[in-house]
Amino acid sequence: MTEPAVTAPLRYMLTTFPPVLTQAAPGSPRQGRLEITVTRDPEAVRTNAGCRGITVEVPTGNGPKALTNRPDRIDATYAAPRGRTWHIRKSTSHSDRTVFVCTPENPRHEAAFDDTATFTLILDRIPLTGPPGTVTLRITDETATGSGTYTRRGTDLPLTLRREPDGRF
Repeated sequence: MTEPAVTAPLRYMLTTFPPVLTQAAPGSPRQGRLEITVTRDPEAVRTNAGCRGITVEVPTGNGPKALTNRPDRIDATYAAPRGRTWHIRKSTSHSDRTVFVCTPENPRHEAAFDDTATFTLILDRIPLTGPPGTVTLRITDETATGSGTYTRRGTDLPLTLRREPDGRF
């Protein structure tokens, strides 16, 4: 698990499976799973946070900061409390990133994050073909607190891809 990233009013925690992501090597394919869990940031706001959408950008392609050159293989799903449904749209139209747009599916197209509400975006079966180093996931949300105006906010979540076999860069 990495340090949380915050957009105030939301907090994002990244968990990877396996816990240490290792670059694939010839004859040694590797896959990873990312779970990005979203909660209300209790240190930033005391009221509920409304959310109209969350966008996660994963660096992909052949660049030096890409996690994978096979974005077509990334499976996207989510976990949320019972009765809360989200729509996940995956876009591979950019050559340097894959974009996952997450929107609440309800009549108001809004999710309320209170003390207990969570949303976890699960990106699975990611071929770890990128070069070793730090990869930065860009997260943008559209949120409001109380009766405030919706605002777009962004934050970064770094993750490390290690080199095989000794686990160093």
